[in-house]
Amino acid sequence: MILRGRLRESNCALALLCAVMVAPTLGFATPTGLNNIPTADVVPTDVLVWQAFAQFGEDRDPGWFAGFKYGPAENWEVGLDDTAAGPGSAGGPTLQAKYRVPVGENSAVALGAANVSTDRSRHGDVFPYLVLSAPMGGAHAHLGHSWESDNEAWFLGADGPVSERLTLRADWIETGDGEESVRSLGFIRSLGPRLLVEGWASFPSAEGAETSCVLKLNWVMPLG
Repeated sequence: MILRGRLRESNCALALLCAVMVAPTLGFATPTGLNNIPTADVVPTDVLVWQAFAQFGEDRDPGWFAGFKYGPAENWEVGLDDTAAGPGSAGGPTLQAKYRVPVGENSAVALGAANVSTDRSRHGDVFPYLVLSAPMGGAHAHLGHSWESDNEAWFLGADGPVSERLTLRADWIETGDGEESVRSLGFIRSLGPRLLVEGWASFPSAEGAETSCVLKLNWVMPLG
């Protein structure tokens, strides 16, 4: 669902459909999106979103993350994340930026880059992407492509409200340069005018790869 419309309808209870990671094995700055994919939605102008989230699984230590996203101008979004504790806590911050181009009344295309870091050995390559978001019945659909070095990937997803406060979402993204993939199921729920909780489970196709889960809080601060 296009984020700017949600802001008007929900009194700043933004359905900020974000990913902790654009691919679940790499620590990416989190562009607005679904579970594991970016979408063409952006944070509205002069809105700051503080984020705190954890990733965990059966045979792994929990990872704790913190960051923010901000809308510096119309149709622009920038953000930064860092690992606060757990695996990779010395990795340093990762950056992201996105520009959105509206297409008609409710659709949009966005060009962005995530996982921008000075530590390529720990964080991996930059994740540049192009994504289209458009209405599909009572839901919204998203289709995009990344040309990350040695790991080009298609991704797709959909999200739809089941009540005024609850939205369900699902996505799929290629990994391993198209040889494997990750699918996920999740939700986002408003807890008040400025607080949202979201969570999802990711299911990698690679043999031996573990299911991972994410729980995340978003605190929305209009600055304008």
